[in-house]
Amino acid sequence: MISYYKLLVFRPVLVLFVISIFSLSCIITTLILKSPPDFSDPTLGFEARGTEISKRITTWRNLLEETRPSGSLVVNPKELQQHEFDKKHRKKKNRHQKKKLKFDEKMRKLKEFATNKSYNINIVYNSEDDIGNDTFIEGHNHYDYGTNKSYDEQRENKIKEAKKKKWKGFLNLDPPPLTSTDFHSTDGYFCESPNKEYIHFVIKRIGQNVNESMFDTNSLHSMCDLEQKLMEIEGYNDLCQKEISSPNCCRPWSLPNYVALLSNKTSCRNINDEDVSLAKSLLFECFQYYHGLKLNYDCTQSKCRVPDECAQFNAVYNILHFLTDRDFIKLNETVENLSAAMMFLPIARSKDALPFYHNLIKKGESVMQTDSVGIVAMDMGIKNALFDECLLSDAWLVGLGGLFVIICMWLYTSSFFVTVNTVIAIVLSLGMSYFIYIIIFKLKFFPFMNLLVLIVIVGIGSDDAFIFMKIWHCVYTERFRKNQNTPLTPSSSFASEPYGDSRDSLIGVMAKTLEHASLSMLVTSLTTAAAFYASFESSITAVRCFGIFAGTTVMVNYLLMITWLPASVSISERIYCFSRSWFINFGYFSAPIDKIFKFYSQLSGRIESMIVTLVINYSVLWILLLGSFGLLSAGFVLYWPKLELPDTPTFRLFVDNHPFEIYETKYRDLFWFEKMYTSSDSFKLPIRFIWGVKPEDNGNYLDPTSRGKLQLDNSFNVSAPESQVWLYEFCSRLKRQPFYQMSFGLLVPNCFIENLMSWMARKCKDSMSDIDRNPCCESSTFPYAPDVFDYCLPESIFALYETPREFFIPGVAGPKFQIVERTNSSIITQVKALVVECDSNQSFSHSYSEMETFVNNVQTWFQKELSKAPPGMKNGFFISELDFFDLQETLSKGTTKALLMAMSVALLVLLLVTLNVLVSLYAIITVTLTIFSIVGTLVLLGWKLNILESVAVSTAIGLAVDFSLHYGVQYRYSKENDRKSSTKFALQMIGPTVMAAITTGFAGVLMLPSSVLAYTQIGVFLVVAMSISWIFSTFFLMSLLSLCGPEYGFGQFSFSAAINFKNGRNEAKNIKSQIEAINNKIQQQSNEQLLSASSSAACDFLDSENHEMEMDSLSNSVVKTISINSSTTMPSISSMRQLSLDRSFKKKNVFVKDTSPSTNSTVTVCQIDDDSDFYKL
Repeated sequence: MISYYKLLVFRPVLVLFVISIFSLSCIITTLILKSPPDFSDPTLGFEARGTEISKRITTWRNLLEETRPSGSLVVNPKELQQHEFDKKHRKKKNRHQKKKLKFDEKMRKLKEFATNKSYNINIVYNSEDDIGNDTFIEGHNHYDYGTNKSYDEQRENKIKEAKKKKWKGFLNLDPPPLTSTDFHSTDGYFCESPNKEYIHFVIKRIGQNVNESMFDTNSLHSMCDLEQKLMEIEGYNDLCQKEISSPNCCRPWSLPNYVALLSNKTSCRNINDEDVSLAKSLLFECFQYYHGLKLNYDCTQSKCRVPDECAQFNAVYNILHFLTDRDFIKLNETVENLSAAMMFLPIARSKDALPFYHNLIKKGESVMQTDSVGIVAMDMGIKNALFDECLLSDAWLVGLGGLFVIICMWLYTSSFFVTVNTVIAIVLSLGMSYFIYIIIFKLKFFPFMNLLVLIVIVGIGSDDAFIFMKIWHCVYTERFRKNQNTPLTPSSSFASEPYGDSRDSLIGVMAKTLEHASLSMLVTSLTTAAAFYASFESSITAVRCFGIFAGTTVMVNYLLMITWLPASVSISERIYCFSRSWFINFGYFSAPIDKIFKFYSQLSGRIESMIVTLVINYSVLWILLLGSFGLLSAGFVLYWPKLELPDTPTFRLFVDNHPFEIYETKYRDLFWFEKMYTSSDSFKLPIRFIWGVKPEDNGNYLDPTSRGKLQLDNSFNVSAPESQVWLYEFCSRLKRQPFYQMSFGLLVPNCFIENLMSWMARKCKDSMSDIDRNPCCESSTFPYAPDVFDYCLPESIFALYETPREFFIPGVAGPKFQIVERTNSSIITQVKALVVECDSNQSFSHSYSEMETFVNNVQTWFQKELSKAPPGMKNGFFISELDFFDLQETLSKGTTKALLMAMSVALLVLLLVTLNVLVSLYAIITVTLTIFSIVGTLVLLGWKLNILESVAVSTAIGLAVDFSLHYGVQYRYSKENDRKSSTKFALQMIGPTVMAAITTGFAGVLMLPSSVLAYTQIGVFLVVAMSISWIFSTFFLMSLLSLCGPEYGFGQFSFSAAINFKNGRNEAKNIKSQIEAINNKIQQQSNEQLLSASSSAACDFLDSENHEMEMDSLSNSVVKTISINSSTTMPSISSMRQLSLDRSFKKKNVFVKDTSPSTNSTVTVCQIDDDSDFYKL
């Protein structure tokens, strides 16, 4: 690593240049090779992929796609055969038409020759067979008999004149009446009737008397004034629908205009109390007919059985259906209450209305309100287009947050050069991450959620910069203190002589700074990136893509922070003019800037001292207070009110007070015309049982447009007799289930086996037409032979499709055929898929628990039925309209998985970094309470577990663990032994955590004014997450460490000790083997010397010089003690002093020698001194 430190110190410009060239090359390559991301459909990718239900849904869609005319499956094989026959017939017909055209061309030429006076040519028709031949006679002087040339010319001219008159008659005809339910005239007053596809506004009473009805003269006059203001907005005349007879705009459809129409007034400003009363009486009188569905959209075309005044101008229907809320008039009541009214402008709902919307918003309340009424919601059909525009227009808020981060970083680092380069590093990290995402990972889909990474990476990048600069200044100060007593030389200390040659000192400072800072930045980057990458566990495409891009950006930012940032700091230290002193050289700015930095330094010092005092002196209070808050938040999250699942399939794009969102969430279902389109109250869920295809999604889960291909199940065989019987019994049992809804109709194709049996029961001989229907008749008995089944089933399907549409409407149920073989005379098909469909009695619901019960009931019953099915029918599956339910289930389970994965990674990183059991335990407790507090606060703010919220929950882990990691690492690095001093040391490093919390939190605050919901939600999340994370890590974790933290190395592990322990065990084994060898040698020599009675030496090999020992005397028992003291040469004894073994070898080794009768018994004792190195292993 020393080479890398030297490179950062000696060649920092080269490092910046290489990184800049590489980064810019990546960014430019991506912009050239790939088109920019498209956010025109912001909801794209907000669906589950890879789940069991989503695989079935994808398979179902692919099956429908394959049954299209361009697909490989057909629903009516006879129609395909007829198509092939028609195709061949068309070829023959075309050949005949070509011959006829040639004949007509020749006849035309012959007539031209015959009528041309410059040529004496006559055409002679010999007979009918001669027509079409090329035989003609030139130079003939007279016509054949019976040929009247003048008569033929007159007849041809008459035909041409008749055609011209007929065509002129067609041109003069009036256009046919429009049969659309939405477009018809109202006697010239309105151009058409109101239509959902025109932009419309919801109008309510404002000011005083808000709860009173709006159906009075004053309110209607106010609506009329509001209508006039809207028509005067710039761009209205360019977009409005024009009248046919004049260039004027069509009249808006509003309640005062209809009152004027019923009163025969030309303007809504002329209506009076009497007109309003008459209109109200008419509505009360005719409401019963509207409620009884006797009024329709146009009673002038289709005669309605209602009084004439109720059908006049279709005014009653349009007022009740389009312009007033559902509770305006209630049946059998005489009092009306108009709480909301609708106004339609003659402008189509399209992107072209976007400029009109901007002009409307610029005018504000002056146009959207009057004294008593105002516009509270609207639908202009530009929601997606406006969202795409706001994503870029609100980016200035991100820039404002970045400016605040720059100011804070400049104050903290005291170097403008380092601050600018940190911002550049953040920008480059985004560009390089986009290159990796698009080019390396080859991901085509880039959801708009990925833009939120810009907000997150600003906080993370600044946090890393704060850590590096804090450690840099600490090392710098420590080096300065050590060199205070050293003679000042150009090479002794760069701190004492900044303009001297400080390269050697810079290498040491750079090495020590990176040694500590790289570890701190690595652990925070790893935990945050792991939280993002954990989102890949989600089955939602947009969430997966966001996790990949965000995690990659965090890690790329870390690489730049250990390369780009150190090089920038190295240049800043050596080129002093780019630091704070650059401004001091200017006398005018020196004083105020110096005061700012001095004030900031004093303020930060006081805050740091105050926080240390609060933590040390009030530890118990903080533990009780914050612990109680965390446990209370856990109750909010787990029990009540809980983090609920979304209750609407509509994905919100803007904030709650936006008029588009207000319309969709509050007012859309208040009007009958919208209720008919959007209500799911009467929608019964269909149940579809599918065989023949595998429920697989082999498309790219990271690309919402890639759906894969349909996979057929080769084991499917409905032609087998046992399959026919089982299918018939299955349909019978299905009708007896509690979730089955009885369907009524003459011909139902859903369970085709029943229709096939009825169709096969016909007579084999038709006496009238003399047609033999064998084998598709009563001669074949159920179950049918496979060949009979395969032949007769297409015939029955063809007969079913020939049924009049009054009795049979083709659906998606029934068998699906595939062409097996083509012959000249016929097409052979085979059933490859089967769909059995029926209605259920379960209405569509947004309630997860209700839908879960329905799905489980059907799935359990169907799996039980499949267990009894024959081999050809075992691989079926069930599907319904479960897209929203699948999304809810994915959010519920996927978020929990991502949460557990992120927590596991955080715990692992904590253990690896701190290597202290107690510090890791306290940190995990702090992180857990922090997450509960963050999520609990968001629950109280009204958040639901939607897509963005699920990402925020998993991301909270990465942000919550960062501060705890910082404090844990600093506590671990403390040189003090007691817990109080270690806590103070860790709190003195509070600067980076405070600045990171302030910058990231304030960047979130600056996003709150945005109208884009994603921006405001990420802003709220950053404010809540950073605030709670910093408070818990500073006051709860540090209070725990101050009160009961480890001290004097308790519970502390180290990698070096583990390595030395392993090596020590190996060396201890070697020493033990050497000792055993020595004892064996002693025993061997003793035996050799004791073989004779005159032996005078025993164990003499351990003498310090020649390994000889003299015996004092001989006796019946010869016992010699061998001492191994510290001077005795022992292999690897000195190297083992650092080891700590659980046991010592403080014992005497007794070797019993030969006890034969011919020799005396000799015992040799080898005793090792207690002071020997061997006992200090």
